[in-house]
Amino acid sequence: MSAPVTIRAARPSDADAIASLSEQLGYHPEPAAVAVRLSRVLARNDQQFLVAEDNGRPVGWIHMLIGEYVEAEAFVVIGGLVVDREYRNQGIGRRLLACSEEWAVQHGCSVVRLSSSTTRTAAHEFYRRVGYSILKSQYSFAKSVGTADAGALRAFVPDVT
Repeated sequence: MSAPVTIRAARPSDADAIASLSEQLGYHPEPAAVAVRLSRVLARNDQQFLVAEDNGRPVGWIHMLIGEYVEAEAFVVIGGLVVDREYRNQGIGRRLLACSEEWAVQHGCSVVRLSSSTTRTAAHEFYRRVGYSILKSQYSFAKSVGTADAGALRAFVPDVT
């Protein structure tokens, strides 16, 4: 019998696995770029990045950050959540979300928010099962600025059908 999946804070050495798991969401980040971004995230107090691990192998991750708008109290935003296809439906995603909810409470936030592409219907059902409600539908707008070319926007659009 194998040890249960554990959840821990991400480490810079997880960058390759995080990039690989991101591929399962339809994103294609370069592992070196993930390493740089992850190092910045890990240095911040208003963000948390956790990894679910099975016998030393990362099998899921969640990235959370504190958002604050003038019209609402501070809240936690789930920047990303993925569980390896081979490990889905084993409670790992539920455990990762529970960690984000605990982190929210620890930081004085009473709401956790996330967004999910309209095509991810299985994810939508999962979020409903664990108590999340659809608040609204909306469009997502972005614009490349500065020295970025229009291709920079592609990183925000997953390959999903």
